[in-house]
Amino acid sequence: MAKETGAKEIENLLLQWMKQKIMLTTQDNGLTPFPVNPLTSRQCTIMEARDKFSTKENFATLIRLQTEFIDDCKKDIQDLKDSEDKGIQLYSLPNKEVIQNKHETILMYEYDNLLATYSMGESIDKILPLYKEIVSLMPIAWNKDNGYILMVNMLSIGILLGVEDTIFCQLAMVSQKEKLNDFLINYFLHYTCKIDVSVNSVNFLFSRPYAATKEVISFADKDKTLSVDRLKKYLSQEWYRGHSGCGWHNMHKINISVHSGYWSFESGALVKVLKLDDSSLKGLPYYPYDMVHWNEIKYDVNEA
Repeated sequence: MAKETGAKEIENLLLQWMKQKIMLTTQDNGLTPFPVNPLTSRQCTIMEARDKFSTKENFATLIRLQTEFIDDCKKDIQDLKDSEDKGIQLYSLPNKEVIQNKHETILMYEYDNLLATYSMGESIDKILPLYKEIVSLMPIAWNKDNGYILMVNMLSIGILLGVEDTIFCQLAMVSQKEKLNDFLINYFLHYTCKIDVSVNSVNFLFSRPYAATKEVISFADKDKTLSVDRLKKYLSQEWYRGHSGCGWHNMHKINISVHSGYWSFESGALVKVLKLDDSSLKGLPYYPYDMVHWNEIKYDVNEA
């Protein structure tokens, strides 16, 4: 009975979190965005939490609960497939539709676990397998109607981690299958895959706050100092406020136990792509400074 009660509590907690986190108000486009301090130690194990709104213990608990829920979803998918093969309908919705919904749920929780893993202070090396798992799920579980921010972040994190070209090509195929046309995503795809996509379009599927990134890019051609200054303004004044319609906004105040972190990975990716000096951005909220420089930090540790 205790085991059943615990499982029920986990399920209720996560269902409540899901409603809070993905029920987003539409802004200027009607699309639903999907969602996340520098290193202070030279060790490549768990360090001080990067996201200062919560604790390592809270993040670890969230990851554990969400991983259990993911495992349950995977078991449900297998049961649904077995039932479908036998011609048995388990729910009011068709089995295949429920399976698809569960794939999308798994994708959401895997992504949230990545955020929480980074936020709690784990080494960047531990982010990479989580990242690759999410990318592998996207062909079957991602769509542009609820995954814009996820696509932006997967491209951005891939740039920061220096992943292989095949991963970017996979993301490109997923994006193109959904006929996604967005300036920032096109810009990153053009950089990573050399795909012939329009990077001159003013189109942003989620212009608030992402339209500011176009100014960061255009300024870099003229004066990289201006570009950094614009990025600093974006991080300090626009990025978090621009996501006020997202279900995860202010989650650290609403329910700290399900807060996974706030991170502007696209800011770091722009620094890498544009070769900007980000020394003035170090320590700014939401800026993933150590992920931008993780290879340099890793090299320094090995040389010590």
